Amino acid sequence: MTKHYILQALNADGKSVYIDDVPNGKNCACTCAECGGKLIAKNKGRIKVHHFAHESGNDSIRCSQTALHLLAKEIIAEEKRIPIPRNGQIDFHQTDSIEQEKFMGDIVTDLYANCENRPYIVEILVTHEVDEEKLQKIMQHKISAVEIDLSDKTFESKEDVKVAIYNPQNIKILYDDDTRLISERKEILLNYGLKLKVARGGIVGCPYARAYVPQEFCRECVFCCKEDSENIRCGISLPLLLKPELQNTTNILVNQNKVMFPSEAKQYNESHFGWKMRQAVKHGIMAQMMFSRRW
Repeated sequence: MTKHYILQALNADGKSVYIDDVPNGKNCACTCAECGGKLIAKNKGRIKVHHFAHESGNDSIRCSQTALHLLAKEIIAEEKRIPIPRNGQIDFHQTDSIEQEKFMGDIVTDLYANCENRPYIVEILVTHEVDEEKLQKIMQHKISAVEIDLSDKTFESKEDVKVAIYNPQNIKILYDDDTRLISERKEILLNYGLKLKVARGGIVGCPYARAYVPQEFCRECVFCCKEDSENIRCGISLPLLLKPELQNTTNILVNQNKVMFPSEAKQYNESHFGWKMRQAVKHGIMAQMMFSRRW
């Protein structure tokens, strides 16, 4: 078991505070988050690492580990930036909201965050990793979760801890809910999406481009899902038809088995298809003009 410097403590108001943010010595009026013992702030030296020490002199391993766990949660809450599973890999994303020690009925999470209406769980490993029982409960809640491993490292500053937190090598995916969402979205599209007939190798009246588009556009478009060689299911109108819990599923996914947030999906469609759509509209108008002249 690794003993860490005690860099985080509780002040007289019970608020979590960092070693450099309190007065030196006993004037810090801080206590240990683990044992409740009185602490002394040692933060004036230039050679030794700034840290808290127990007045009793008993700086136990458990106290130091609890302090590290507390500091890690504070850093993520301050940054409002969390690691999340994205299509089988770790990505970092700004949160809309974040909560420490979230009680969810059957489990308590270290951090519970929301990113564009999607919930995420972040666990901090200092002493005990997430066991099978807790993992099963996370899966039952259908919330993607990661675990940040800080267990075998020694940190001398808040910056050291921050670097470790945002190092993908220290992060393990506990549960990635993307697979379920992809499956649900395909099922929703096939059941409720607009059924468009493939004609002349494409869709004559694409609801997105409002013009003819080749079928290859639909294979990549975030709104669509291929049904068979003759039909396309388009989900552009689904948010208007479905109840809220299903709307989220259709909004965040692209049909190529990749998860996207709504803002990303919009940017993706514009960057991938914007110029193609303009060309499609242009060619469609030209075709109409040629047809009318022949007629």
